[in-house]
Amino acid sequence: MKKLFSCFGLALLLDLQLLGVMRTVTVLPFANQSGNRSVRWIGESFPELLEDRLKWPGLNILGREERLVAFERMGIPYSSGLSKASLIKIGQELDSTMLIWGDFTFDGSRLKVSASLVDLSKNTLSADLQEEGELIDLQAMCSRLAWQILKSLDSSFALSREAFVSRFSVIPNIALENYVRGLLESDRSKQLHFFRQADRAYPNFDKAIFQLGKIYHQEKDYPTSSLWLQRLIRVNKDSSEARFLLGLNHLFLKNYEKATLEFQELARVVPLSEVYSNLAVALSLQGMTAEATSAFQKALEGDPSGTDYLFNRAYHYWKAGNFAGAVRDLSELLNRDTEDSEAHYLLYKCLQALGKTSEANASWSVAKQLDSRFELWETRRQIPDLFRIQSNFDETRLHRLQFEIQALQDGKS
Repeated sequence: MKKLFSCFGLALLLDLQLLGVMRTVTVLPFANQSGNRSVRWIGESFPELLEDRLKWPGLNILGREERLVAFERMGIPYSSGLSKASLIKIGQELDSTMLIWGDFTFDGSRLKVSASLVDLSKNTLSADLQEEGELIDLQAMCSRLAWQILKSLDSSFALSREAFVSRFSVIPNIALENYVRGLLESDRSKQLHFFRQADRAYPNFDKAIFQLGKIYHQEKDYPTSSLWLQRLIRVNKDSSEARFLLGLNHLFLKNYEKATLEFQELARVVPLSEVYSNLAVALSLQGMTAEATSAFQKALEGDPSGTDYLFNRAYHYWKAGNFAGAVRDLSELLNRDTEDSEAHYLLYKCLQALGKTSEANASWSVAKQLDSRFELWETRRQIPDLFRIQSNFDETRLHRLQFEIQALQDGKS
């Protein structure tokens, strides 16, 4: 994985022994052994519930989006009905230290659950961990299962089962069921229906609210998305991804001051390059040249290989009249990617502004061969906004960053 702290100097402060004890855990959907397809949602509820209950010092619990990406990379449909070999490959794709998998049976009344831990570093499989109860007790059962898992990982785990279980509030099962059914649904209108039902059954259900905000964002209904995300932030001010999406909504709606506030707030907690880059774009579009330049620099320090960040800074320089600075960045970018047509075009504009006619003509020749749009831009004397807004929030890097910051804080306390 990319080093996350290069732009902040934290790598020098981190005790590597602290990072060495981090265990990355992937919880996979539990297989439905009941033969009743209508309770498929129960199998998916276990990774959702365990993800919350296993957030403990020393454990980095990967989320659903990360699991989906791994299945996609492997070319395997997202499913619980896979061989153990395939599940292990999924864990390896995610750089997991440990896998948790299991199955359940349901006879219409009683729910029986069995789970196992796979230590990928030691290639060992734990004994089965089992729980049983009524369906109404699903969440308490999951809490007890999480306690068993933590106890098996650390025999000195201090909390009693009762004390651990009491830490987690229980929501109505109908809200949980609708939420999970929404996750499993591929049709957007049905997803919205399920998530809205979940929200009605349990007001301020943060996970359902986030999914609604995310779907409307993906549908480019940014005002509606913002309403849901703002509501979520009122419920859970620590929702980093919600704040990231809200910042994007403001950017796309040209509410640059509001976008700046969201990305500034997020950067204080999650100093990722994509956050700094979007902050820099919002600042640049307000004409705050020095502040934008500083934010672009932080984005590049966090990810020196990010060509989008290099292009954005060059474009910012060009807009600010710093043509020499733009040429430096564009030349470096084109050394890495000779097919970046917009970089060639922007280099042409900068060289032209600097009076380097022959070099500008050479860049123009390459640019128009790569993309015919540029001739129309020149004819109309109108260039669209070229900033490359970062729309993907890297949850894996976020989790690792949060864990490393927590490890650092624990080590200093």
